[in-house]
Amino acid sequence: MRVLFSILLTIFLFPLAASSQKAMQPKPKIVVGIVVDQMRYDFLYRYQRHYGPGGFNRLLEGGFSCENTHFNYVPTYTGPGHAAIYSGSTPSMNGIIGNDWFDPEWNTKRYCTEDKRQKLVGGTAKSKPSTGQHSPASMLSSTITDELRLSNNFRSKVASVCLKDRGAILPAGHIPNACYWFDDASGNWITSSYYPDSMGLPQWVKEYNARRWPDTFLNKTWALGHAPTESFPDWNYLGTYGSMTSGFPHDFASARASGNYGILRYTPYGNTLVTNFAMRTIEGMQLGDDENPDFLCISYSATDYCAHQFGIHAEETEDMYVRMDRELTRLLDYLDKKFGKNNVLVFLTADHGGAETPAHLNKLRIPAGVFPESILEDQLEKNLANQFGAADFIKAVENQQIWLNWEAIVDLNQSPEEVAHAITDQLRAMPGVYDALLRQEVDLLPAEYPFISEVRRGIHPRRSGHILYLLDPAWHADDKYFGKGGTTHGSPYPYDTHVPLLWYGWRIQPGESHKPVSITDIAPTLAAILRIMEPNGTTGKVIEEVMR
Repeated sequence: MRVLFSILLTIFLFPLAASSQKAMQPKPKIVVGIVVDQMRYDFLYRYQRHYGPGGFNRLLEGGFSCENTHFNYVPTYTGPGHAAIYSGSTPSMNGIIGNDWFDPEWNTKRYCTEDKRQKLVGGTAKSKPSTGQHSPASMLSSTITDELRLSNNFRSKVASVCLKDRGAILPAGHIPNACYWFDDASGNWITSSYYPDSMGLPQWVKEYNARRWPDTFLNKTWALGHAPTESFPDWNYLGTYGSMTSGFPHDFASARASGNYGILRYTPYGNTLVTNFAMRTIEGMQLGDDENPDFLCISYSATDYCAHQFGIHAEETEDMYVRMDRELTRLLDYLDKKFGKNNVLVFLTADHGGAETPAHLNKLRIPAGVFPESILEDQLEKNLANQFGAADFIKAVENQQIWLNWEAIVDLNQSPEEVAHAITDQLRAMPGVYDALLRQEVDLLPAEYPFISEVRRGIHPRRSGHILYLLDPAWHADDKYFGKGGTTHGSPYPYDTHVPLLWYGWRIQPGESHKPVSITDIAPTLAAILRIMEPNGTTGKVIEEVMR
């Protein structure tokens, strides 16, 4: 009888024990989100022969790769990209419709993290005050990092590190413990008065800044570190996007003379600065030291600066990624040693891709071009003046959008609809323009219209322009800098939307999937893994293959 009672008790209690065990599942000590700025999907494999076993290849072989991950909106820029990754939503919901845009509420152009209410923390007398006047106030939804903090009464810690202000601020969310970016003038890691460090940098940051790593790198040169095999040897004929010239070695003599640390952003040393400071952030903030999972956001921007400068087929870009692989190896080795692979959850993705250089494609007889957006407003105003009389019809042109001055149109007793259609007619007649649409027309187009879903997801009702225009494949509107050499991004085409997405570490089974995944799926997947609420504006879905 006693044996029977024991068996019945075991049968009855086992489901309760199993249920309790499921409810009390452990969580990773730390989540590390890595964004490699402007990393196209094909860069995982284009340079693979030069990658070592411990970086990208470690993630590919020991982790799970979502091989068919795309951005599901336009424009594909850094600010919107970071916001989408961490909010699980598109610009239509989170409000980050570009790096810059014309803000109807401000009646002027704004930068995505601009906040003049804040003050610089951590700079020197050389620093511009504006470098610290930033916050996440313009982002209208929460982030996965916010939700982690909210899930356990702020016991989890969140920190974010990036050379770019927007690359640190938007992932960190609204309520992080710390957020740092790089100041070109002082060479310091800085923050703003929005964050808990508003009374001054923590001692560990001050001590780190005092080590003067930027000076060490500024006194070096950038020499080619391997024999390139995936670059075009005659690429120099195109010139570059900015002030740096092509060809190794790159010397920083003029930057040293002027004390301008900004040059490091374009070199592999920029990524080294980020890795060094990210590891010091873990130590200084004691991330991952208790039972509550912490979150470190790391964004590597030097890859973006370099490709913009030189183009995607340059030896500099190849060398940048080979050295990026070494930075990734250093970081993963550090995480494995400190926490153990099974206690760390890592994901790696990119905030957008990058385009072929139109001048190069033209040489190969592939259609491509650069649209003159920087002078478009003047061209349109002249045409409108001829049709309707002189007036200031347009408030701004930005990101292939046009904001109209309704008041001026009404003052001329003109029909706003006629003026708007005059603009779209002129745009459609211009080389490289696929179509031009009034914003209200976007909702009326059928689903079969190319990339219309991506366009809709990029429109915020209170912020976006009144007219949008779409360009042909391989055409870009960045004529101010992209006229000949270098590269840019922003389009709905695969070269700008197809990015890596790799998962590694805590409970991640090795494998890969070619099922379609949207960039907005990352945040809800993290929420499912951590068993917390997804961000409040999430439109993405859980990637079930990662959960298996």
